[in-house]
Amino acid sequence: MESLSSLTFGERFADLGLFTLHALVFMLAGGAAMTLIDGGERLFLRGRVSKRQYLMALGATFFLGMFLQWEYAYRNLQTVQTQNQSLSTTMGTLQTDLQTKDKKIETLERQLTETGKDTRKTVHALQEKVQEKDSQLVSLQNRLSEKAKKAAIRNQLAQLRAEGNRIVDKTLSNLKSPPPVDERKQWFTNTLQYLQQNMDADHVEEFKNPPTSAMHFMGVPARHDLFAVDVEARVKVLQKFTDELREKN
Repeated sequence: MESLSSLTFGERFADLGLFTLHALVFMLAGGAAMTLIDGGERLFLRGRVSKRQYLMALGATFFLGMFLQWEYAYRNLQTVQTQNQSLSTTMGTLQTDLQTKDKKIETLERQLTETGKDTRKTVHALQEKVQEKDSQLVSLQNRLSEKAKKAAIRNQLAQLRAEGNRIVDKTLSNLKSPPPVDERKQWFTNTLQYLQQNMDADHVEEFKNPPTSAMHFMGVPARHDLFAVDVEARVKVLQKFTDELREKN
């Protein structure tokens, strides 16, 4: 606004100089016209224009020029003032629009900040849920793996029991033949090795030293009876191990 005021003052100063110059031009034109009139009077009418008339014509011409220039300058000044007012109004409108846009930008920035915070919270919550699901999945996989391992052990124990029962049946069904010592030894070795690899030391020790069975086979030679009772006792230990695994599963 200060530059506009300075510019308007400069324009007014320039108009004042132009105004005076135009008035002088009008005055000179009036003087020239009066000189021509005076010459005509002397040439044709044998008279002359008086000094008073001459001065009055010059004054009238000067003031006419002054008035016309003032009127022209006044109209220009009104136009400039109207343009300045329009420009001021436009600038005020632009400033208002700029302030409104600044407020909208601030509002959007706050919304983006809040949205970012909410997004981070949501992502963090989802990450925690994913970690929880991963932990549950690992736990489930471990449980399934443990169940599969126990099932495999139960199946193998069942096969070892079946082999032990086969040795008992063979012993009792062939009383005239010696007990199958080699088969029992091989069965014992295989079973002991499997227990050492897949079960703890207590189970291994219990299989090595099973509880003494009070049950004996009637009508069977003592050698065969002791042999069959020993194998039968270890088969029952294997059955006990199977039942424990089934209960823990």
